[in-house]
Amino acid sequence: MLDRLRNLPRQIVGQLRLLRDNPEQLGRNLSQFTNPGRFEAGLVDVLSQPPLHVSPQAGAAVPALNVLQPFLNQQSMTGGPNTILLVAALVAEQGIPVRIVTSHAGHRPDADWLDAHLTSLLGRRPPEHLRFASAAEPDAPLAVGADDLWFATHWTTAQALKMVLPRMRRNWFMYFVQDFEPGFYAWSSNYALALETYGMRFRALVNEHFLATHLVAQAAGRFADPGFLERQCMAFEPAVDRRVFHPPTDGETRRRPKRLLFYTRPTNPRNMLGVGIDALRQVVASGAFAGEWEFLSIGARGSMPPLALGAGRMLVPAPWASYAGYADSLREADIMLCPMLSPHTSYPVLEMAACGGLALTNTYGPKTAEALSAMSPDIRGVAPTVEAFADGLRETADEVEAGRPRSDRLVLPHTWDAVLPQVAAWVAGAVRDIDA
Repeated sequence: MLDRLRNLPRQIVGQLRLLRDNPEQLGRNLSQFTNPGRFEAGLVDVLSQPPLHVSPQAGAAVPALNVLQPFLNQQSMTGGPNTILLVAALVAEQGIPVRIVTSHAGHRPDADWLDAHLTSLLGRRPPEHLRFASAAEPDAPLAVGADDLWFATHWTTAQALKMVLPRMRRNWFMYFVQDFEPGFYAWSSNYALALETYGMRFRALVNEHFLATHLVAQAAGRFADPGFLERQCMAFEPAVDRRVFHPPTDGETRRRPKRLLFYTRPTNPRNMLGVGIDALRQVVASGAFAGEWEFLSIGARGSMPPLALGAGRMLVPAPWASYAGYADSLREADIMLCPMLSPHTSYPVLEMAACGGLALTNTYGPKTAEALSAMSPDIRGVAPTVEAFADGLRETADEVEAGRPRSDRLVLPHTWDAVLPQVAAWVAGAVRDIDA
């Protein structure tokens, strides 16, 4: 007891230093005593998926595809979720009943917005075989066919299927892989659980051959089998819809000042926000971007504050835009800064190139500078370092200052109808292949 009293002044001084230097840590320390339950929850490093409340029913005339997409709202519709919706819609156009299943209690998509958004993505009315449902209510489980096929779209949705598949006729699922998702986390429970899903029983749809190559190189789960990719998977290159993403037309007035867009995702470390900010500050301090330039951050969904870059320059968050408004913002910009420590190129990089701007991103594994340039000479790949990004920013700024012409030099298909019908036919065949 005396020892504890003697140490008390030192402990108080230590906590006061925390209040000055790291108030968040002080709050966590206090929560051990004021809210033990919250403290314990904070120790569990698992991004959990709400359980799926479903009731498999035998005897459905036609097996359906149940596509898991936890949320359906405007703020969640970035490139990956939009591709999920497109795949689901084109499978439905193959005559397969398709349900897009949400899983968060109380979440109901805005039907009018969703209908308009799907119509804009497809360029036509959504198919009648496409439906929306919720599996979030324990008192009202979603009735599904026992012969249905489940379609996981993120590692958490694959984990959620563990409790569902034993109640289905087939114990495998379709897995839409759009990034190496263990890499979203440090070594942790989340990393281990995401990696575990690659060893589950599935057939995979893989968005980009860069990613497919990386999965095999990592020997991740079933991808360690050299023949798995060819036997049980389909990899495809994305399209960029030129109805939406295209250079400014002759009638569109060139705006001033010049503009840099920084694609920022503060909650996703693969976006390397710190590297990008440090590179921007280094370049501004060196005297680059000396003319009329403005700097906008996009993609943060309200979680990005204004940040000083030095020399009176500010990185200012732009408001969340509609799909068409986002494309307009790319046409009004000159440079897209998009760090992405991932084997996937990231849609903003591709969309910026289609709009005729310069996209600056980083290399990673099979995503080399040469491979990126082959997709478009307006996509610049640099090493994922502050110095390399700073050099790339100086070079791209100089090109803009010199008055570079804008044109679409991206070699990817101009419409999803050039890519997804074959993908949809493959998925539809898997739905019908009940005994496989």
